[in-house]
Amino acid sequence: MSFPRYPKYKASGVEWLGDVPEHWVVCGPKRRIKSSAGGTLIKGTCADEPSDGLFPGFSASGQNIWLQEYAYDCQAIVLSAVGARCGKAFKADGKWGVVANTHCLFPRADSNRDYLWFLTNQEDWWEKGGSAQPFVKVSETLARPWVFPPLPEQTAIAEFLDRETGKIDELVAEQRRLMELLKEKRQVVISHAVTKGLNPHAPRKPSGIEWLGDVPEGWAVVSLSTVAKMIQTGPFGSQLHSDEYVENGTPVINPSNIQEGRIEPDWSCSITAENANRLSQHKLMAGDIVFGRRGEMGRCALVTANEAGWICGTGSLNVRLMPRAFPPFISIYLRTEYVREWLKLESVGSTMDNLNTQILGAIKLPLPSLGEQTSIVEFLETELTKFDTLTAEAQRAIDLLQERRTALISAAVTGQIDVRNHSPKN
Repeated sequence: MSFPRYPKYKASGVEWLGDVPEHWVVCGPKRRIKSSAGGTLIKGTCADEPSDGLFPGFSASGQNIWLQEYAYDCQAIVLSAVGARCGKAFKADGKWGVVANTHCLFPRADSNRDYLWFLTNQEDWWEKGGSAQPFVKVSETLARPWVFPPLPEQTAIAEFLDRETGKIDELVAEQRRLMELLKEKRQVVISHAVTKGLNPHAPRKPSGIEWLGDVPEGWAVVSLSTVAKMIQTGPFGSQLHSDEYVENGTPVINPSNIQEGRIEPDWSCSITAENANRLSQHKLMAGDIVFGRRGEMGRCALVTANEAGWICGTGSLNVRLMPRAFPPFISIYLRTEYVREWLKLESVGSTMDNLNTQILGAIKLPLPSLGEQTSIVEFLETELTKFDTLTAEAQRAIDLLQERRTALISAAVTGQIDVRNHSPKN
Protein backbone atom coordinates (compact mmCIF):
# COMPACT_ATOMS: atom_id res chain seq x y z
CA MET A 1 0.00 0.00 0.00
CA SER A 2 1.31 3.44 -0.96
CA PHE A 3 0.42 6.75 0.65
CA PRO A 4 0.55 10.28 -0.79
CA ARG A 5 3.04 12.90 0.30
CA TYR A 6 2.14 16.34 1.57
CA PRO A 7 1.55 19.03 -1.08
CA LYS A 8 4.35 21.30 0.16
CA TYR A 9 7.58 20.73 2.08
CA LYS A 10 10.22 22.98 3.59
CA ALA A 11 13.80 22.49 4.68
CA SER A 12 13.85 21.58 8.36
CA GLY A 13 17.38 22.82 8.86
CA VAL A 14 18.12 19.55 10.63
CA GLU A 15 20.32 17.09 8.74
CA TRP A 16 18.64 13.90 9.93
CA LEU A 17 15.12 15.25 9.32
CA GLY A 18 15.61 16.69 5.84
CA ASP A 19 12.51 18.26 4.29
CA VAL A 20 9.32 18.31 6.39
CA PRO A 21 5.70 19.35 5.71
CA GLU A 22 5.49 23.12 5.31
CA HIS A 23 3.05 23.66 8.21
CA TRP A 24 4.85 21.41 10.74
CA VAL A 25 6.88 23.02 13.52
CA VAL A 26 10.55 22.26 14.15
CA CYS A 27 11.37 22.44 17.87
CA GLY A 28 12.86 20.47 20.71
CA PRO A 29 10.61 17.67 22.05
CA LYS A 30 10.95 19.22 25.52
CA ARG A 31 8.53 21.92 24.31
CA ARG A 32 5.93 19.19 23.74
CA ILE A 33 6.86 16.77 26.51
CA LYS A 34 7.31 17.34 30.22
CA SER A 35 9.60 14.74 31.77
CA SER A 36 10.56 13.57 35.24
CA ALA A 37 12.74 10.79 36.58
CA GLY A 38 11.02 7.63 37.76
CA GLY A 39 10.61 6.55 41.36
CA THR A 40 13.14 5.27 43.87
CA LEU A 41 11.30 2.10 44.82
CA ILE A 42 13.06 -1.19 44.03
CA LYS A 43 11.12 -3.57 41.80
CA GLY A 44 11.79 -6.55 44.06
CA THR A 45 9.98 -4.89 46.98
CA CYS A 46 6.70 -4.58 45.03
CA ALA A 47 3.87 -7.06 44.53
CA ASP A 48 4.05 -9.06 41.30
CA GLU A 49 0.32 -9.92 41.24
CA PRO A 50 -2.73 -7.62 41.26
CA SER A 51 -4.83 -7.43 44.40
CA ASP A 52 -7.54 -5.24 45.94
CA GLY A 53 -6.14 -1.88 46.97
CA LEU A 54 -3.06 -2.10 44.75
CA PHE A 55 -2.30 0.09 41.74
CA PRO A 56 -0.50 -0.72 38.47
CA GLY A 57 3.21 -0.01 38.57
CA PHE A 58 5.83 0.24 35.85
CA SER A 59 9.38 -1.04 35.94
CA ALA A 60 11.95 -0.85 33.14
CA SER A 61 10.29 -4.01 31.74
CA GLY A 62 6.77 -2.56 31.56
CA GLN A 63 3.65 -2.78 33.69
CA ASN A 64 4.54 -5.88 35.67
CA ILE A 65 4.31 -4.81 39.31
CA TRP A 66 1.64 -3.51 41.70
CA LEU A 67 1.98 -0.70 44.24
CA GLN A 68 0.27 0.24 47.50
CA GLU A 69 0.08 3.90 46.46
CA TYR A 70 -0.24 5.59 43.09
CA ALA A 71 1.89 8.56 42.09
CA TYR A 72 -0.06 9.80 39.05
CA ASP A 73 -3.65 9.91 37.80
CA CYS A 74 -3.37 10.81 34.13
CA GLN A 75 -2.34 9.70 30.67
CA ALA A 76 1.41 9.54 30.18
CA ILE A 77 4.30 7.47 28.84
CA VAL A 78 6.71 5.47 30.97
CA LEU A 79 10.14 5.08 29.44
CA SER A 80 12.51 2.21 30.19
CA ALA A 81 15.53 4.36 31.01
CA VAL A 82 18.18 1.84 32.11
CA GLY A 83 19.03 -1.70 31.06
CA ALA A 84 18.71 -3.99 28.06
CA ARG A 85 15.29 -2.62 27.05
CA CYS A 86 16.12 1.06 27.50
CA GLY A 87 14.27 3.15 24.91
CA LYS A 88 11.14 1.01 25.12
CA ALA A 89 8.05 3.07 26.01
CA PHE A 90 4.78 2.04 27.66
CA LYS A 91 1.39 3.79 27.79
CA ALA A 92 0.16 4.64 31.29
CA ASP A 93 -3.49 5.49 32.02
CA GLY A 94 -5.54 6.16 35.14
CA LYS A 95 -3.85 5.76 38.51
CA TRP A 96 -0.33 4.34 38.35
CA GLY A 97 3.20 4.58 39.68
CA VAL A 98 6.79 3.74 38.77
CA VAL A 99 9.94 2.29 40.30
CA ALA A 100 13.63 2.93 39.67
CA ASN A 101 15.20 2.86 36.19
CA THR A 102 12.20 4.53 34.54
CA HIS A 103 11.40 8.01 33.30
CA CYS A 104 7.94 9.58 32.99
CA LEU A 105 6.92 11.58 29.90
CA PHE A 106 3.83 13.82 30.14
CA PRO A 107 2.28 15.39 27.00
CA ARG A 108 1.83 19.15 27.13
CA ALA A 109 -1.45 20.76 26.07
CA ASP A 110 -0.50 20.87 22.37
CA SER A 111 0.46 17.19 22.19
CA ASN A 112 -1.40 13.90 21.78
CA ARG A 113 -0.18 11.16 24.11
CA ASP A 114 -0.72 8.33 21.63
CA TYR A 115 1.13 10.22 18.91
CA LEU A 116 4.03 10.83 21.30
CA TRP A 117 4.03 7.13 22.18
CA PHE A 118 4.53 6.14 18.53
CA LEU A 119 7.33 8.70 18.37
CA THR A 120 9.12 7.74 21.59
CA ASN A 121 8.60 3.97 21.37
CA GLN A 122 11.39 3.71 18.81
CA GLU A 123 14.55 2.60 20.55
CA ASP A 124 16.82 4.24 17.97
CA TRP A 125 15.01 7.57 18.49
CA TRP A 126 16.69 7.92 21.86
CA GLU A 127 20.30 8.87 22.41
CA LYS A 128 21.99 6.34 24.67
CA GLY A 129 25.10 5.89 26.77
CA GLY A 130 26.83 3.10 28.65
CA SER A 131 27.87 -0.32 27.42
CA ALA A 132 27.58 -2.99 30.11
CA GLN A 133 24.55 -1.14 31.51
CA PRO A 134 23.04 1.02 28.73
CA PHE A 135 20.87 4.01 29.60
CA VAL A 136 18.82 6.63 27.80
CA LYS A 137 20.09 10.20 27.66
CA VAL A 138 16.67 11.71 28.26
CA SER A 139 17.62 15.39 28.57
CA GLU A 140 19.89 15.34 25.53
CA THR A 141 17.28 13.60 23.38
CA LEU A 142 14.45 15.95 24.37
CA ALA A 143 16.65 19.00 23.76
CA ARG A 144 17.59 18.16 20.18
CA PRO A 145 15.37 19.51 17.36
CA TRP A 146 12.46 17.48 16.04
CA VAL A 147 9.35 18.17 13.99
CA PHE A 148 5.70 18.21 15.13
CA PRO A 149 2.38 18.53 13.31
CA PRO A 150 -0.59 20.45 14.75
CA LEU A 151 -2.55 18.68 17.51
CA PRO A 152 -5.52 17.56 15.31
CA GLU A 153 -3.07 16.06 12.85
CA GLN A 154 -1.21 14.26 15.65
CA THR A 155 -4.52 12.68 16.63
CA ALA A 156 -5.23 11.64 13.04
CA ILE A 157 -1.75 10.14 12.66
CA ALA A 158 -2.07 8.24 15.95
CA GLU A 159 -5.43 6.81 14.91
CA PHE A 160 -4.02 5.81 11.52
CA LEU A 161 -1.01 4.12 13.10
CA ASP A 162 -3.23 2.32 15.62
CA ARG A 163 -5.22 0.80 12.76
CA GLU A 164 -2.33 -0.06 10.47
CA THR A 165 0.09 -1.36 13.08
CA GLY A 166 -2.78 -3.37 14.56
CA LYS A 167 -3.19 -5.13 11.22
CA ILE A 168 0.53 -5.79 11.05
CA ASP A 169 0.62 -7.04 14.64
CA GLU A 170 -2.16 -9.52 13.87
CA LEU A 171 -0.25 -10.84 10.86
CA VAL A 172 2.84 -11.22 13.06
CA ALA A 173 0.74 -13.06 15.65
CA GLU A 174 -0.53 -15.42 12.95
CA GLN A 175 3.04 -16.24 11.91
CA ARG A 176 4.02 -16.83 15.53
CA ARG A 177 1.04 -19.15 15.99
CA LEU A 178 2.17 -21.00 12.88
CA MET A 179 5.66 -21.34 14.33
CA GLU A 180 4.21 -22.77 17.56
CA LEU A 181 2.13 -25.27 15.59
CA LEU A 182 5.19 -26.28 13.59
CA LYS A 183 7.14 -26.72 16.82
CA GLU A 184 4.39 -28.92 18.28
CA LYS A 185 4.09 -30.96 15.08
CA ARG A 186 7.87 -31.34 14.98
CA GLN A 187 7.86 -32.81 18.47
CA VAL A 188 5.03 -35.18 17.58
CA VAL A 189 6.95 -36.48 14.54
CA ILE A 190 10.12 -36.95 16.61
CA SER A 191 8.36 -38.65 19.52
CA HIS A 192 6.43 -41.02 17.28
CA ALA A 193 9.47 -42.01 15.24
CA VAL A 194 11.72 -42.80 18.23
CA THR A 195 9.05 -44.62 20.25
CA LYS A 196 6.87 -46.29 17.56
CA GLY A 197 9.20 -46.64 14.58
CA LEU A 198 8.53 -45.99 10.90
CA ASN A 199 6.28 -48.96 10.13
CA PRO A 200 2.71 -48.20 11.24
CA HIS A 201 1.74 -51.87 10.70
CA ALA A 202 4.49 -53.40 12.86
CA PRO A 203 3.13 -55.58 15.68
CA ARG A 204 3.31 -53.93 19.09
CA LYS A 205 3.97 -55.05 22.62
CA PRO A 206 3.60 -53.34 26.00
CA SER A 207 6.76 -51.55 27.01
CA GLY A 208 5.99 -52.00 30.71
CA ILE A 209 6.38 -48.23 31.13
CA GLU A 210 3.19 -46.20 31.45
CA TRP A 211 4.40 -43.05 29.74
CA LEU A 212 6.04 -45.00 26.90
CA GLY A 213 3.07 -47.20 26.05
CA ASP A 214 3.35 -49.90 23.38
CA VAL A 215 6.50 -50.27 21.29
CA PRO A 216 7.27 -52.33 18.18
CA GLU A 217 7.52 -56.03 19.00
CA GLY A 218 11.13 -56.38 17.90
CA TRP A 219 12.39 -53.52 20.05
CA ALA A 220 14.05 -53.88 23.42
CA VAL A 221 13.29 -51.59 26.34
CA VAL A 222 16.44 -50.94 28.35
CA SER A 223 17.95 -48.54 30.82
CA LEU A 224 20.42 -46.02 29.47
CA SER A 225 23.10 -47.49 31.72
CA THR A 226 22.91 -50.82 29.84
CA VAL A 227 23.95 -49.23 26.54
CA ALA A 228 26.47 -46.75 27.99
CA LYS A 229 30.14 -47.50 28.45
CA MET A 230 30.39 -44.59 30.85
CA ILE A 231 28.22 -42.01 32.55
CA GLN A 232 30.54 -39.54 34.22
CA THR A 233 30.33 -36.12 35.83
CA GLY A 234 32.72 -33.34 34.93
CA PRO A 235 35.75 -32.60 37.12
CA PHE A 236 35.18 -31.56 40.71
CA GLY A 237 35.53 -27.83 41.35
CA SER A 238 38.83 -28.40 43.15
CA GLN A 239 40.29 -29.82 39.93
CA LEU A 240 39.63 -26.65 37.96
CA HIS A 241 40.11 -23.22 39.52
CA SER A 242 38.64 -19.99 38.16
CA ASP A 243 42.09 -18.44 37.75
CA GLU A 244 43.04 -21.25 35.35
CA TYR A 245 40.64 -20.08 32.64
CA VAL A 246 42.12 -18.42 29.56
CA GLU A 247 40.91 -16.96 26.27
CA ASN A 248 40.66 -19.20 23.19
CA GLY A 249 41.98 -22.37 24.80
CA THR A 250 40.14 -25.69 25.11
CA PRO A 251 36.45 -24.93 25.86
CA VAL A 252 34.86 -26.23 29.06
CA ILE A 253 31.25 -27.26 28.47
CA ASN A 254 28.74 -26.42 31.20
CA PRO A 255 24.91 -26.31 31.06
CA SER A 256 24.82 -22.77 29.65
CA ASN A 257 26.78 -24.04 26.62
CA ILE A 258 24.12 -26.64 25.78
CA GLN A 259 21.45 -24.95 23.68
CA GLU A 260 18.69 -26.52 21.56
CA GLY A 261 20.61 -29.78 21.14
CA ARG A 262 23.82 -27.99 20.14
CA ILE A 263 27.02 -27.07 21.95
CA GLU A 264 27.77 -23.33 21.92
CA PRO A 265 31.22 -22.77 23.46
CA ASP A 266 32.22 -19.75 25.50
CA TRP A 267 35.77 -19.18 24.31
CA SER A 268 36.48 -17.00 27.34
CA CYS A 269 35.72 -20.03 29.54
CA SER A 270 38.50 -22.27 28.26
CA ILE A 271 41.70 -23.79 29.62
CA THR A 272 45.25 -24.28 28.45
CA ALA A 273 46.35 -27.41 26.57
CA GLU A 274 48.34 -28.40 29.65
CA ASN A 275 45.27 -28.32 31.88
CA ALA A 276 43.20 -30.06 29.21
CA ASN A 277 45.71 -32.93 29.18
CA ARG A 278 45.64 -33.05 32.98
CA LEU A 279 41.86 -33.51 32.74
CA SER A 280 42.05 -35.92 29.82
CA GLN A 281 39.57 -38.33 31.45
CA HIS A 282 36.95 -35.61 31.05
CA LYS A 283 37.59 -34.93 27.37
CA LEU A 284 34.57 -35.30 25.11
CA MET A 285 34.64 -37.66 22.13
CA ALA A 286 32.56 -37.53 18.95
CA GLY A 287 29.38 -39.50 19.63
CA ASP A 288 29.25 -38.63 23.34
CA ILE A 289 26.09 -37.03 24.72
CA VAL A 290 26.72 -34.24 27.21
CA PHE A 291 24.02 -33.32 29.74
CA GLY A 292 23.53 -30.32 31.99
CA ARG A 293 23.46 -31.47 35.64
CA ARG A 294 21.64 -28.41 36.94
CA GLY A 295 18.66 -26.31 35.96
CA GLU A 296 16.57 -27.39 32.97
CA MET A 297 16.26 -31.17 33.08
CA GLY A 298 16.97 -33.02 29.85
CA ARG A 299 19.21 -30.36 28.36
CA CYS A 300 21.70 -32.33 26.30
CA ALA A 301 23.64 -32.27 23.04
CA LEU A 302 25.39 -34.72 20.77
CA VAL A 303 29.14 -34.17 20.57
CA THR A 304 30.36 -33.91 16.98
CA ALA A 305 33.87 -34.11 15.59
CA ASN A 306 34.10 -30.31 15.96
CA GLU A 307 33.76 -30.55 19.76
CA ALA A 308 35.91 -33.64 20.28
CA GLY A 309 38.64 -32.92 22.83
CA TRP A 310 36.68 -30.24 24.67
CA ILE A 311 36.20 -30.71 28.41
CA CYS A 312 33.01 -31.87 30.13
CA GLY A 313 32.56 -29.12 32.76
CA THR A 314 31.80 -29.37 36.46
CA GLY A 315 28.10 -28.72 35.82
CA SER A 316 27.79 -31.41 33.16
CA LEU A 317 27.50 -35.18 32.74
CA ASN A 318 28.96 -37.16 29.86
CA VAL A 319 27.38 -40.30 28.40
CA ARG A 320 29.56 -42.52 26.20
CA LEU A 321 27.62 -45.22 24.37
CA MET A 322 28.30 -48.82 23.41
CA PRO A 323 28.36 -49.81 19.71
CA ARG A 324 24.79 -51.22 19.84
CA ALA A 325 23.44 -47.68 20.37
CA PHE A 326 23.56 -45.13 17.53
CA PRO A 327 24.43 -41.81 19.23
CA PRO A 328 22.20 -39.56 17.05
CA PHE A 329 19.18 -41.80 17.74
CA ILE A 330 19.79 -41.89 21.49
CA SER A 331 20.42 -38.13 21.55
CA ILE A 332 17.12 -37.42 19.78
CA TYR A 333 15.20 -39.69 22.15
CA LEU A 334 16.80 -38.16 25.23
CA ARG A 335 15.58 -34.70 24.14
CA THR A 336 11.91 -35.73 23.90
CA GLU A 337 9.29 -34.36 26.25
CA TYR A 338 8.83 -37.87 27.70
CA VAL A 339 12.36 -37.88 29.06
CA ARG A 340 12.27 -34.26 30.19
CA GLU A 341 9.14 -34.84 32.27
CA TRP A 342 10.50 -38.05 33.79
CA LEU A 343 13.74 -36.33 34.74
CA LYS A 344 11.83 -33.47 36.39
CA LEU A 345 10.07 -36.00 38.62
CA GLU A 346 13.21 -37.95 39.43
CA SER A 347 15.74 -35.16 39.84
CA VAL A 348 16.94 -34.19 43.27
CA GLY A 349 17.74 -30.83 44.85
CA SER A 350 15.84 -28.40 47.02
CA THR A 351 16.30 -25.07 45.24
CA MET A 352 17.07 -26.31 41.73
CA ASP A 353 16.86 -29.56 39.81
CA ASN A 354 20.04 -31.59 40.03
CA LEU A 355 20.85 -34.55 37.82
CA ASN A 356 23.22 -37.36 38.83
CA THR A 357 24.64 -40.46 37.18
CA GLN A 358 22.15 -42.80 38.88
CA ILE A 359 19.09 -40.90 37.67
CA LEU A 360 20.50 -40.49 34.17
CA GLY A 361 21.44 -44.16 33.93
CA ALA A 362 17.91 -45.19 34.97
CA ILE A 363 16.21 -43.55 31.98
CA LYS A 364 14.24 -46.16 30.06
CA LEU A 365 14.60 -46.10 26.32
CA PRO A 366 13.12 -48.13 23.45
CA LEU A 367 15.94 -49.68 21.44
CA PRO A 368 15.43 -50.97 17.88
CA SER A 369 18.17 -52.68 15.93
CA LEU A 370 21.16 -50.57 14.96
CA GLY A 371 19.99 -50.50 11.34
CA GLU A 372 16.54 -49.29 12.33
CA GLN A 373 18.03 -46.64 14.60
CA THR A 374 19.99 -45.35 11.61
CA SER A 375 16.91 -45.39 9.35
CA ILE A 376 14.88 -43.43 11.91
CA VAL A 377 17.59 -40.78 12.19
CA GLU A 378 17.79 -40.46 8.38
CA PHE A 379 13.99 -40.14 8.19
CA LEU A 380 13.97 -37.45 10.87
CA GLU A 381 16.77 -35.50 9.23
CA THR A 382 14.63 -35.25 6.08
CA GLU A 383 11.36 -34.47 7.86
CA LEU A 384 12.81 -31.97 10.29
CA THR A 385 14.48 -30.09 7.45
CA LYS A 386 10.98 -29.42 6.11
CA PHE A 387 9.84 -28.06 9.47
CA ASP A 388 12.98 -25.95 9.76
CA THR A 389 12.39 -24.49 6.28
CA LEU A 390 8.77 -23.58 7.09
CA THR A 391 9.80 -22.09 10.42
CA ALA A 392 12.53 -20.03 8.78
CA GLU A 393 10.01 -18.75 6.20
CA ALA A 394 7.63 -17.73 8.99
CA GLN A 395 10.45 -15.92 10.80
CA ARG A 396 11.40 -14.10 7.59
CA ALA A 397 7.78 -13.02 7.21
CA ILE A 398 7.81 -11.69 10.78
CA ASP A 399 11.05 -9.80 10.17
CA LEU A 400 9.63 -8.19 7.01
CA LEU A 401 6.38 -7.25 8.76
CA GLN A 402 8.26 -5.69 11.66
CA GLU A 403 10.47 -3.76 9.26
CA ARG A 404 7.29 -2.57 7.50
CA ARG A 405 5.81 -1.52 10.86
CA THR A 406 8.91 0.46 11.83
CA ALA A 407 9.13 2.15 8.43
CA LEU A 408 5.44 3.08 8.49
CA ILE A 409 5.70 4.71 11.93
CA SER A 410 8.87 6.57 10.96
CA ALA A 411 7.31 7.86 7.74
CA ALA A 412 4.14 9.01 9.49
CA VAL A 413 5.76 10.84 12.43
CA THR A 414 8.29 12.63 10.20
CA GLY A 415 5.70 13.72 7.62
CA GLN A 416 7.03 11.64 4.74
CA ILE A 417 3.49 10.40 4.07
CA ASP A 418 0.16 12.23 4.36
CA VAL A 419 -2.45 10.11 6.15
CA ARG A 420 -4.94 12.87 7.01
CA ASN A 421 -7.51 11.64 4.49
CA HIS A 422 -6.80 7.94 4.84
CA SER A 423 -9.97 5.94 5.31
CA PRO A 424 -10.05 2.76 7.45
CA LYS A 425 -11.51 1.02 4.36
CA ASN A 426 -8.51 1.96 2.18
